[in-house]
Amino acid sequence: HDVQQTSDGGYIITGQTKSFGNGYSDVWLIKTNSEGVEEWNKTFGGGESETGYSVQQTSDGGYILTGITNSYGKGKQDLYLIKTNSEGVEEWSKTFGGSENDYGFSVQQTTDGGYIITGRSGNGNYNMDVILIKTSSDGSEEWSKYFGGIGSDGGNSIQITNDGGYVIIGETSSFGNGDSDVWLIKT
Repeated sequence: HDVQQTSDGGYIITGQTKSFGNGYSDVWLIKTNSEGVEEWNKTFGGGESETGYSVQQTSDGGYILTGITNSYGKGKQDLYLIKTNSEGVEEWSKTFGGSENDYGFSVQQTTDGGYIITGRSGNGNYNMDVILIKTSSDGSEEWSKYFGGIGSDGGNSIQITNDGGYVIIGETSSFGNGDSDVWLIKT
């Protein structure tokens, strides 16, 4: 689902595998060199299905991933946040969500060493809402916000802006001109 170039010129990839791991499907993290040759790969998850949607190299040379988990957390599917070291070994993982489905689609490290995550949540005000979660460097939630209307809405990608805020691109069926429209949110 996502690939980023790493500081050594290689690549870090995340997605899902049903071939390896602990359950039906697991988050898959693959590190390659600059030629695309695999250096290592790791899986994360429990007995149910997990998927990785976004990965970024962190300032300490490790990696931060977000996605979904059915094995851990409070609800049906929960937002899954995983921090690894530079070799892909898990340092910690956190789940976020309530009794309904929650998805993590994009994560970035913030200037204070924490993380900002966007996705979609069934635990907001309406059907499905854009979710925005800010965590500390150890993944503890500092705050969360929901954006949406009576339709289905979701955040697909997040970036930190020059003024220290955030910009989210996603989709909305609550606002706009049609069944589903592009939604740009600045906070």
